[in-house]
Amino acid sequence: MSLYDEMRSGIEKYNNCDNLLKDIYGLDPDFEYDAIIVAPSWNPEIIFSTYNPVVRVEKKGPYYCGYTVAFKGKTYGYIQVASGASNTIDSCLTLGGSKCKKVIFIGAAGALKADIKLGDIIMPKYSIAGDGGSLYLYEKIAVENFRKKIYPDKEISQRVIETAKNLNIEVKEKVVYCTDSIFCEFYHLEEILSLGSEVIEMETAAFYRCMELIGKPGIALLCISDNSATNQSLVGKTAEDRARYHDARNKFIPELVLGLT
Repeated sequence: MSLYDEMRSGIEKYNNCDNLLKDIYGLDPDFEYDAIIVAPSWNPEIIFSTYNPVVRVEKKGPYYCGYTVAFKGKTYGYIQVASGASNTIDSCLTLGGSKCKKVIFIGAAGALKADIKLGDIIMPKYSIAGDGGSLYLYEKIAVENFRKKIYPDKEISQRVIETAKNLNIEVKEKVVYCTDSIFCEFYHLEEILSLGSEVIEMETAAFYRCMELIGKPGIALLCISDNSATNQSLVGKTAEDRARYHDARNKFIPELVLGLT
């Protein structure tokens, strides 16, 4: 029995549920979605607004929601979760055994280097697991897995680059650090930078590790929302910076999702 099978057996043993994806998010594990999209905070009506999507709420929870999103002849499952690695883990691990063709993570990230601009689209070269949730994705909760480098699949990453090039979208590969706390990350910024980090967010290390566990092709696409190196803040953005971020996110993320599916 694989580690994932053991994890799934554990949650099913202590919960009256054997269809987690359906029972929690309302999505059908036997339907071949073109992809299931996992998105901390981002609402599908906003992200895909340019395409006038048909969006149906399948199941809504206190801090998450499952949707079906259809446009341009494609049908996607869409899981909107709260920010943080633990929320991404609990959603992604429900996808094991489902018939979706691939899983696409979309989210915001902060830049740590001056040459990265607001609205840039980033794909992790690798993600540094500086979060606590990722420690639970191994047989033992062990300190040696803290800040472990988690790599995306090379063939999938190459396909993302090629697809982006065909769409005239620049996707930059950067080293991503995953934090558990936005409030505290700035206090530890020099230490985080010393690890070679170029971008910071909360979930991609956990996302890639979950994809390894469930055996699904996974793609993470990030849009830069702020930059500590250039004093372009996350909280209290100027109207110009907010527009630059939103315009890039709402244009490039949907184009890449379509191109990759």
